[in-house]
Amino acid sequence: MIILAKKRALDRSKVIDQAITIISEKGLSELTMPTVAKALGIRSQSLYHYVANRNDLLVLVCVNRLQVLRQHLTKKIIGHSGLDALFRFADEIRDFLLHDKAISSIYYGLNEYVQNEQIREEVLKIVDLGEKLDVGKKNVVSLHSLLGAVLGYVFLDRYVIDETEKEAEAMKAQAEAKKFTMEQEAEGIRTKGLAEAEAIRAKAIAEA
Repeated sequence: MIILAKKRALDRSKVIDQAITIISEKGLSELTMPTVAKALGIRSQSLYHYVANRNDLLVLVCVNRLQVLRQHLTKKIIGHSGLDALFRFADEIRDFLLHDKAISSIYYGLNEYVQNEQIREEVLKIVDLGEKLDVGKKNVVSLHSLLGAVLGYVFLDRYVIDETEKEAEAMKAQAEAKKFTMEQEAEGIRTKGLAEAEAIRAKAIAEA
């Protein structure tokens, strides 16, 4: 009864939302059909009613985040024009991609998804939004060049963040290993001390 109720309440958007949560909290490598199904409280087989496979799910996640980005940009550039609007447009894209782990993981980590037609259409809609900005033709800043630079810097920023996180994890692992070694050494000293104390006690009893 409970499983059937969950199945009736489930739809593709909820599957996508759950996939986004998993990528954001655990990373892209942890996104599998079984993990998504488990998080939704359904069987893995039931998930295929909503998405064809993992690749299909990743495309849907990327498309979703690009749509959210376009809506975000539309709100942020209202009332702005000229270069102010253009640079605000670029800044908002950079900040969104930098902090949205779901889209950055897919868009930068897997080249084949960038070539996907659905994703390409959403990217072109964002480019089209930028081209509608009131930027005079005399300005030498090219929208495509600017977007290319933004995407490149986001990639570098994401790389720096990832490397920093890796270094932090490595330092944590080293600290834990050192702590374990010290605890082992302390235990060894304690055990040796107890053994020596026991030997002295045994000797004293024997001499008595």
